[in-house]
Amino acid sequence: MKLHSPQTRLKKILLELIWLLPGIIFYGLFRLAFLWPEFTETYYSRGIFRAISQTLSALFGWIPFSLGEFLLYAFVLFVVVHVLLMLVRAILARKLWWYVLLRRIIALLGAASIIYALFIGLWGFNYARQPLGESLGLDTSPATVQELYSTCEALIAQANALRAQVPEDENGVFAPDKTKEQIMGSVPHHYNRAAQLTGHDWLAGNFGPAKPVLYSIGLSYSHITGVYFPFTGEANVNVDVPMLHFAASCNHEAAHQRGFAREDEANFLAYYVCSFSDDPSVRYSGTMLALVHAMNQLYSADSDLYFELRNTYASGIDRDLENNSLYWRRYESPVSETAQEVNNTFLKANMQKDGVKSYGRMTDLLIGLWRAGGISAASPATLSQT
Repeated sequence: MKLHSPQTRLKKILLELIWLLPGIIFYGLFRLAFLWPEFTETYYSRGIFRAISQTLSALFGWIPFSLGEFLLYAFVLFVVVHVLLMLVRAILARKLWWYVLLRRIIALLGAASIIYALFIGLWGFNYARQPLGESLGLDTSPATVQELYSTCEALIAQANALRAQVPEDENGVFAPDKTKEQIMGSVPHHYNRAAQLTGHDWLAGNFGPAKPVLYSIGLSYSHITGVYFPFTGEANVNVDVPMLHFAASCNHEAAHQRGFAREDEANFLAYYVCSFSDDPSVRYSGTMLALVHAMNQLYSADSDLYFELRNTYASGIDRDLENNSLYWRRYESPVSETAQEVNNTFLKANMQKDGVKSYGRMTDLLIGLWRAGGISAASPATLSQT
């Protein structure tokens, strides 16, 4: 290995430290964005980001598989190879092993800095946009247990009515007449239809369909139903899961694709958009997602009221929930617990202080929609532009 003077080595290290600047700069901008949510909403989420996301959809949306999945595998391979080379070169360097090791570590940190800056620039600023409740004109002020009860009651009426309209298999379990491929392909239609019916044009756009993850079993072991990949603008979904929440999961990831980064808001939008679908099976999937979340909150608030309403489920809903639970119990493992903790850490790192508990705040939006008269067994949500 060629020897360098101490001054030359120091100069090389200082030059390579420059690659840490993109991450530092974008982290600072990310924190600043939270000070002006309306500005972020107007100029980034509804402006710059929509242009980025729709461009990515035009470039990669036509590919029938998840490009992001393969890029992720390639990145993991790159890191492994880089670490191995780092160790080999450090050993060969002998007395200068610390110098070689330090430069390789800085190179990895520089790569992480660039990736982080791209993540924030391509999507992450959406965490700082104004709350979805404000965009929809919903009253999301603290609710009483009675309001939560009434919201759950309305969702049960909606779910029971829809369950009577959807097909089932020989075991009496929900089985839509469309394939998972067709459901994934129809996601843009559902968002554009919801935009047309409500006047919320920020729901519409030329976005790509949801895409299947090849290694979906791996996601199941992690208890993950989908992943949005901001570097390619792809809404990726676990295609191994039961049909009950599949359409809702597709629309959840599509919400991320449209710039709604917070999990509670993506969950709510999945229900909201599904409720405008012309397909009862899609409406049922979205309603069941909302019902499960709301009823979990009711159980925490008052278990007696929970069981009072739980007994009003249609028998078909009971079968669907049991089938769904049986599937996920097969994948209970330390891996799923670790994945939950990683997800929790990721959410907190992006200023969602409640971590995974932020999923429960979806209920505030549901109650707000109920207050506005937007949850009905007879018709989908009717809240329009205000």
